[in-house]
Amino acid sequence: MDKILSDFGVQPILLAAQIVNFIVLLIILQKLVYKPVLKMLAERKKKIEEGLANSEKITSELEAIEARKQSEIDKAIEEGKRIINEATENANMIMTEAHTKAKSDMEAMMEEGKQMIEGEKEKMKTEVKSEVAGMIAMSLDKVLGKSLDSKSHQKIAEESIKQIRS
Repeated sequence: MDKILSDFGVQPILLAAQIVNFIVLLIILQKLVYKPVLKMLAERKKKIEEGLANSEKITSELEAIEARKQSEIDKAIEEGKRIINEATENANMIMTEAHTKAKSDMEAMMEEGKQMIEGEKEKMKTEVKSEVAGMIAMSLDKVLGKSLDSKSHQKIAEESIKQIRS
């Protein structure tokens, strides 16, 4: 075996020293570098996992907030529709009441107008009767040549009016 090692140019004492140096270096690196690096990687992994958990938590909270927001928007829309419907119903009711009041006022005015017309008609009839009676009385005075008393005038005027109506 010595011949093989010497053929390759390997010296056993140097090889043993290099192996010891490598093992010492490995132990030093493990104590000083490897463990702190693994600890740092474990902490970083833990932080990343916490970040992911927080991200999921925030996402779920955001979804819940979105759902509540949409619910509130839907409620507001429904409330708006209800208010609009109530306002429309109130407006229609007010319009109906206004139409009813205007119609009743118009009917009352029409009735009052009819009564005024009837009163004027009666007044005109009375005036026409008295005018006709006066004309008849004047005609009779001229025809008869004498003046009649007021009772006679009245009686003749009424008889004449009855005959004109028939």
